[in-house]
Amino acid sequence: MKTPNFLRELINSNEYADKNSDTYLRTTKYMNLLYPGQVEFDGTGKMTEPPYDMTYEQFLEAQKKLDEDIENAIQEAEEEAEEEKGHSVDYSEFIETEETIDVRVLMPLGYIDNKKLVVYTLNIPEESHPDNQKLKKIWVWHSESDEFICDDCAGLDGEIFENTDEIPELPVHPNCRCWVEKIKFDEGGNIIRRSHFAGNRSADKDTHPDENNQNTQEANNMSVEKNNDRIRTESIHKTMAEEGGYIDDPNRIDQPTNSGITQPTLNKYNQIHPEAEFPDNVRELTGQQAEQIYTELYYNDRNIGNINNPRIAHAIFDMGVMSNYSNVGRMVQNTINETQGITLAVDGDIGKQTIQALNNIPANQVDRFMEVLIENRIEYLKGLAGWDRYGRGWEARTQRY
Repeated sequence: MKTPNFLRELINSNEYADKNSDTYLRTTKYMNLLYPGQVEFDGTGKMTEPPYDMTYEQFLEAQKKLDEDIENAIQEAEEEAEEEKGHSVDYSEFIETEETIDVRVLMPLGYIDNKKLVVYTLNIPEESHPDNQKLKKIWVWHSESDEFICDDCAGLDGEIFENTDEIPELPVHPNCRCWVEKIKFDEGGNIIRRSHFAGNRSADKDTHPDENNQNTQEANNMSVEKNNDRIRTESIHKTMAEEGGYIDDPNRIDQPTNSGITQPTLNKYNQIHPEAEFPDNVRELTGQQAEQIYTELYYNDRNIGNINNPRIAHAIFDMGVMSNYSNVGRMVQNTINETQGITLAVDGDIGKQTIQALNNIPANQVDRFMEVLIENRIEYLKGLAGWDRYGRGWEARTQRY
């Protein structure tokens, strides 16, 4: 992995020579974070450099630490500003990407994926408080110029808008890949920040928030979206690790599978997305392709991302991969009624009412809900024909929820 610019600057600074300095401590922290010291051994027992920079778990931990750094920087800057100005200041809109770091990541299924760690910086212009500085903003429409682009999207590409009310709603159509870039200028006309604009929705046009609230909402939306992506990826990779690679066991139903994806599921995905050009045979499915199928057909279609608690969300997602989803739904609904003292309809449909009931579980009752759900799940699995042969593995997987 190439040494990031920000780390190179820290190493070359005069302060780094002082082992008691904050710069030395900060540099050491980043070096340990980005170079976790993975080694491999060849057939002779000689240590060799592995073909990857870090494992997936280390990648997630590294990005988490980098995110925490910018959050701490914002908090410190806002506390300092509040002491000086006597009122609160929101500096979250001044987050910028300082650089991205290309890393080779060893994924749970054994393949190596090229990913990017994102290093953020807080770029606060002088006189940045809203009372003291008025920033000019424009919004620029970007369309993906390929064979799938529609005439409406092509016509909007590069169009500039001076206020959000003029921006068409996104997405323009179900498969739309257009996006809007928000650009801020200082009083001299210099660009000081570029960011992704989430896009107008009908709710946005109804509320007409003021400029400060809009900026805050955009920052919050980006943070929530990023966190949701991380939670989804972690959940899918946990399930893929449980499922293993290609399996063709005549004693199990729905065989063969690859990363848990069955042949009928692959056929369904290929019918919906022929443009993806996934293989016809499930044996040839790659880990990345399996992850995409899980994302679209299992996670997104079942609205798993609307479940607030990541532990509950992963358990329901994973059970839905293993079993008929209606059976999972009835089990979840019965567990809600049992632990929360309500009478939710037990129809097997994990829809809005069931998800709302899950999100209403108090934080101090989540452990109890999960204990009962795990118990109910194991009882269900014990009733299946394959329990004698596979029960030990099923139970261990369930206990990991």
